[in-house]
Amino acid sequence: MKRANILWVQIITLITLVITISLSVSGCQEAHAEDLHEESSACSVDDGHDHGAEEQEVIEVEEVSACSVDDGHDHEAEENEEEEAQLVLSQRNIEAAGIQIAVAASGNIEESVQLLGEVSMNNNQLFHIVPPVVGIVQDIRVQIGDQVQAGDVLAVLSSRDLAEARTEYLRARSSHSLAQTVHSNQQELYENEFLSEQDFQVSTQQYTEADIELQAARQTLVNLGLSTYEIGRISSGSSLTRQELKAPIDGTVVHLNLAPGEIVGDENTVLTVADLSTVWIDFDVLQTDIGAVRAGQAITVSPSGTHIISAETVLDFVSPVMNRATRTLEARAELPNPYGHWIPGQFVTAAVTTSMSDVSVIVNKDAVQLMDGETVVFVPHGEAFESLPVVLGISNRTFVEIQSGLSQGAQYVSEGAFSLKAEMVTSGLDSHAGHGH
Repeated sequence: MKRANILWVQIITLITLVITISLSVSGCQEAHAEDLHEESSACSVDDGHDHGAEEQEVIEVEEVSACSVDDGHDHEAEENEEEEAQLVLSQRNIEAAGIQIAVAASGNIEESVQLLGEVSMNNNQLFHIVPPVVGIVQDIRVQIGDQVQAGDVLAVLSSRDLAEARTEYLRARSSHSLAQTVHSNQQELYENEFLSEQDFQVSTQQYTEADIELQAARQTLVNLGLSTYEIGRISSGSSLTRQELKAPIDGTVVHLNLAPGEIVGDENTVLTVADLSTVWIDFDVLQTDIGAVRAGQAITVSPSGTHIISAETVLDFVSPVMNRATRTLEARAELPNPYGHWIPGQFVTAAVTTSMSDVSVIVNKDAVQLMDGETVVFVPHGEAFESLPVVLGISNRTFVEIQSGLSQGAQYVSEGAFSLKAEMVTSGLDSHAGHGH
């Protein structure tokens, strides 16, 4: 009997536990339904109709699902992408980078051939001084680089050959003077019939011979470099051995091959004077450029590695014969050099204009930069800048044609583009920034 009571107590306890669990589950479901209703109320629209609780619950669940779909995009990042694609600089940084703005416009582009050349002295204004006689160097009055005037004494020699020529001139001059006096006296006697015609003819012959000898002696001195003034000053008391080497033109001493006491001859140049107010530019024209280069073409000469500005001139000469050693044609231009900026031996480059083309849009060549394999120019938007891919056409040393990508009249960064490119690269902006996704 006691065991039966215990069994009934266990059964009642089990039933009570089942009922309690059932009530707990039902309460959780109701709470969950209420939560779903509250969450879906923001998305659901009350259309004024009374739907069943079960149907309303299904609609609420579907609307919650529709509101909670994640499309996988960061909309805020997309909205800010265009702003991030532009580089913003303060006015102070713009000025520090040397950024200048220009307007793309139409214009002419000269196509040209590039030549390498060298500055040389103008051979038409180059004078080599060779001693006319063998002599010993007694005095040197100039050094290389000295500026001289025509007639200046550059060096003094002592020459035995010149002394002999001067002595012969003095003898011939004395004989000529004596013969002239005798002939004048005998002519007076002949005219007064105190002298026979035969004797007068002998006197005339002697005078003629003396005159010929004097002229020959004078010419010898002229050939030795003496002027008429110097010849007139020759006397028995002067230094007959003195030979002066004088500057033939106003110019610069560019070569000196003399030493005191040295014996110099009449074969080698000992001094060279050049007029450097003009210089020649010598070029070697490659075979590939022969057809495009001819005399009379305009050229722009630019020095290598100096601050000298470029100069405009024309080609004076293009050789009709190819140099066998270099397989090039020699070409030459003459260039004014009033300030001595162009130095013989200096290397230069030259652009020879071969054609002229009209184009719709040109920009400064320095404005075009290479970013991520694309050619770009930079365009301003207030204090912001962005890169704009462009397609290039023909170009020269200064300008380049824009075939597409930049419209005529548009503003662009004409100077300071390289600094702007460096700033963009540092900031992580590439050439595609700001031009679509």
